[in-house]
Amino acid sequence: MDQYRIPYMNMIVREFGRRYKMTVQQAFRYLYRFKGIQHLDDFYDVEHLLPVDDTLHGLVAVCHKNGGRLR
Repeated sequence: MDQYRIPYMNMIVREFGRRYKMTVQQAFRYLYRFKGIQHLDDFYDVEHLLPVDDTLHGLVAVCHKNGGRLR
């Protein structure tokens, strides 16, 4: 496993929370419930190469597809 995977996912969850005015726990729960965390884990090899804004935009799309309401 890549030693940077967990720190990267942590940073993305924090940035997601900051962008949508959520606590870290709320952001994690949202991303977990609507499969954003799974997406980050499954596609880490690609996602960690993208700009953070692109990753956050992609997470919103994934979560929306799975029932999330953020846009």
